Amino acid sequence: MKKIKSWQSLSIKDSQNIAKELSTIFKKGHIILLQGKLGTGKTFLVQHICAHWHIQDDVTSPTFTIIQNYSGDFSVNHMDFYRIEQQNELGQLGWEDMIYSDAVTFIEWPERIEKYLDHFYKISIVMKDKIRHIELLKK
Repeated sequence: MKKIKSWQSLSIKDSQNIAKELSTIFKKGHIILLQGKLGTGKTFLVQHICAHWHIQDDVTSPTFTIIQNYSGDFSVNHMDFYRIEQQNELGQLGWEDMIYSDAVTFIEWPERIEKYLDHFYKISIVMKDKIRHIELLKK
């Protein structure tokens, strides 16, 4: 993995600015894995990146729906594999067709599929002392 950039976020405004910068990096067909504990701001970043791409729908956590799709400047797939308990459940989702499309695909809790991907970006978010440490990596 190659480290592209890192940030520290002390506030909502900082995180919004980071999302704005990330929105200029990602393009059609990119896969972005989001890694971080519950409540670290994974969905928040996706929401604000999507806002910069003129997505009009409410971008919400797909924890219960598992996959959500949006349209704006880019088509966006937003997946959350938090509730996936067994590897065989992945095959029923059709996620492979989505990630190999022209859409930008965000995947929260990607641990179950990361080993199957040749290339992707990864956003890692770690909370420490009320500071979000955000890293952008690329494989």
